[in-house]
Amino acid sequence: MTVRQLRQWIEREIHLDLKNVPFDTEDANLLPAAGACSTCPKRTGNNPLLFPEIKNRSLWTDPACHHAKVQAFVQLRVGPLAKEGKQPVQISESPSWQVLSRAPNTLYEGQYRRAETEGECLHTQVAVVVDGRKAGTVIHVCTDEKCKTHCQFSHYEISPQEREQRRRLALAIRVQKEARSRILKALRQKLPAALARADFEMVALDYFRRLGHDNHHRLFQVYGWAEKKTKTSWGGNTVDHEKLAEARIRAMTAADLNRFMVTCTLVPDLYCPGYSSAEALAKEANLMRSAVRYRLNASKITAMVTAELRAARNKIRPGSNGRERKTAKAR
Repeated sequence: MTVRQLRQWIEREIHLDLKNVPFDTEDANLLPAAGACSTCPKRTGNNPLLFPEIKNRSLWTDPACHHAKVQAFVQLRVGPLAKEGKQPVQISESPSWQVLSRAPNTLYEGQYRRAETEGECLHTQVAVVVDGRKAGTVIHVCTDEKCKTHCQFSHYEISPQEREQRRRLALAIRVQKEARSRILKALRQKLPAALARADFEMVALDYFRRLGHDNHHRLFQVYGWAEKKTKTSWGGNTVDHEKLAEARIRAMTAADLNRFMVTCTLVPDLYCPGYSSAEALAKEANLMRSAVRYRLNASKITAMVTAELRAARNKIRPGSNGRERKTAKAR
């Protein structure tokens, strides 16, 4: 679960916004055991010391109490209907395909059709919404899947023309997938043991494109290539690394292309993440594996860099007044 998903779950299941409830939050008689929401200690605005990080002062932190009050409010709306001898159908505005655990004796969106008035068809029934912002709302619904009066307002039915269009699109997609697979299979059988120049350039360019902008910049620095800026269509300036690299790659010899491909693989290891910039590169990194394979002493190189940078730091130090001065040893 991501941080955003966790935040949404907390807001949905734990921190319930009182601004969205269907009943009066000042009503202390709705659920006498709980009292009014406006004075409840579980409301974030009534206990700022307990919820200092929550800016919304009308959040409800007790889902069980929220559910009980909604049910009590629904029963108040059902009471008059029961006295008239009606048994309202319980419905939810949540789509049936999105509900993980369904409440018993409750119909979800997609399982009923709304009716404007009572008696629109032989199957029209009175219903009451049992959850959400419209909990307690009394409406009329039709629950007959084959109702000729309301079927046009329930499930979306595609026209014969659209069905044919979808069939053609599905066929075109299947053709493309199968054709591309067969082209690749045929090409693999024709590939030579040694890559041709055109294939080598294609591989190098494609690999370079996949490195991303930051590694493009690092690679240009490694090779000392100029990052010339060009005008964009919206008036800004940008560096088209791919276009600049393409010209360089096509001018390389076969040996240079070999070295370029390996360098592309090693360049990402130049990145030092901000959270661990001072940590040594892992032994499993491509840069360290290659150093061992080519018998380079990475520890010795690191020690030399450390000595050089320490010497440079001791040679020139910033003065107390912000200007640089020589140390007494250097004098």
